[in-house]
Amino acid sequence: MADTNNSANVIIVRDGKTLLLMRAVGWKTGHWGPPGGHIDQGETPEQAAVRETFEESGLRIKASDLKFLMKKTKKDFRDIYFYITDKFSGKAIRLSNEHKGFTWVDMKRIDEYDTTFEPEELAKVKKAILSY
Repeated sequence: MADTNNSANVIIVRDGKTLLLMRAVGWKTGHWGPPGGHIDQGETPEQAAVRETFEESGLRIKASDLKFLMKKTKKDFRDIYFYITDKFSGKAIRLSNEHKGFTWVDMKRIDEYDTTFEPEELAKVKKAILSY
């Protein structure tokens, strides 16, 4: 059962680019965002990040490889956790039914995309990827 007030997202980095998935349903349909989602009851944010990344992209990551990036509290959620990693396994992206596309985006071009990030979140993500 999901704790619908908390979520975890993962910024996956490969060759200076980040994986973005295009949302097909629900909140911000048609926008691009990182793998992530609600934290299930009894899960830590890191466990949810690992599970959601696999469910949404088919990529495997380990909680021990996640670096905490930020925690954001919003009106419609309680806490949203952001993590970053460049360690993952999986040969091909396998999208869930929640998404209809994916791309690896260069941070220099991310402003060309309608993303799920708020401006201050995007600024932190850009800075983290550029220093990764």
